[in-house]
Amino acid sequence: MQEKLEQIMRLLKQNVVETFRLLWKFKWYIFPYMLFYAVLLMFYLSPSPKQYSIWKNKVWYNYDTQSYLEITKLTMIIFLLTFFIGTSNMKNHPALAKLIFLSSLWFLAVFLEMI
Repeated sequence: MQEKLEQIMRLLKQNVVETFRLLWKFKWYIFPYMLFYAVLLMFYLSPSPKQYSIWKNKVWYNYDTQSYLEITKLTMIIFLLTFFIGTSNMKNHPALAKLIFLSSLWFLAVFLEMI
């Protein structure tokens, strides 16, 4: 029983080390994504009518804090899932993972334009 537990711990440690090595190779792709996600988090924590520009040019435009928070929360969930897609493709499809991570630069420009 003790030997089996040691083997499981050894495999777990090896898996964690390999994961961090793989993440370290992508550090310059993941950092802009984390920066983008931090901006999204700031938008969520400090709602402002200036940032709520989805329907701004429509006649029936109305700023509603609750709908802004829900849309921002949904956006954060979508981009978190997109991040997980990128991390799951780092080993087998590194070009796709890099594209997913670097797409955050374009989205960052789009969201900062709203301010």
